[in-house]
Amino acid sequence: MTDSKNTIDSVKRSLEIIELISDLEPAGVSEIAHEMPISKSTVYAHLSTLTDAGYVTKADGKYELSCKVLRLGSSVQERFGIYKQAKQHIDELAGETGEPTNLVIEENGLGTCLYATNPRNSADVFMSSGETHYMHATGTGKAILAHRSREDIKSIIDQHGLPKMTENTITDEDELFTELEDIRERGLSFDKEETINGLYCIAAPILIDEEPIGALSVSGPVNRFTQEERQEELIQDISEMANVIELRIVFS
Repeated sequence: MTDSKNTIDSVKRSLEIIELISDLEPAGVSEIAHEMPISKSTVYAHLSTLTDAGYVTKADGKYELSCKVLRLGSSVQERFGIYKQAKQHIDELAGETGEPTNLVIEENGLGTCLYATNPRNSADVFMSSGETHYMHATGTGKAILAHRSREDIKSIIDQHGLPKMTENTITDEDELFTELEDIRERGLSFDKEETINGLYCIAAPILIDEEPIGALSVSGPVNRFTQEERQEELIQDISEMANVIELRIVFS
C-alpha cells in the first residue's frame, strides 16, 4: 500500500478485486474476502459497484469479468504497433512449433505479455495477455534487457530488485550482466526454470535500429525443451520469426 496522498484506497481495492477475480474466476464473496484484508460486506459493496458499471457479471452467486474488460484489453493491444505487426506471426510460430508462444514488451520495468497463444489448448499456458513478470527471471525479459543500456538496466534493478523465483533465478547483479552479455552475443535468451520450476523458455528480441521494442518466446516443459534435436528446431523457428517480424515492422 502506497502512502501517496494522491491515491484513492477504494479505487485501488476495486482494481485489486478485478485482478483477483481474473485469477480465481468464477469467484464468490467469501473467496475474495479470504484473499484480501477486508470484510465480506466491503467486498460485496465493491462487487455491486463493479457489476453496476458492467465490469463484472454474477451468476449462481459467483462473479466473473465481463466482456467490457475484454474490450478494454483489446483496445490496449491495438495501441501497440508491434502487436498489429507481430500477432499473425506469433500465431504462425505457435502453429509451426505446437508450443505456447508469447509476445512481451517492457512496461514500468516489468516484462508485460502483450499477446499469448496456446495451440495445444492445454495446461501448457504459462503466460496470458496482460500478465507481468520480473525481467531478470524470464527469457523474454532478459532478451530485452540484453539490448538496453547499463543505466536502464540498473534503473530497473533499483525499481524492482532481483527477487528469487526459483533456485535457478539469477539474483546477483554481476552475474546478470554477464548473462546479458552472452545473450547479446548469441542473439537468444533462455529461461531455464528461473521463473517456474519445470518451465523452459527460448526467447529472441525484436530489434528495430538496434533498440529492443519487445521479445517473442516459446515455452514448455523442461523435459521436452531440453531434447537436443527439439531445442535446435525451436531455436531456428524463433530466430527466423523474430527476423520476419523485424522486417515487417521496418517495411510497414
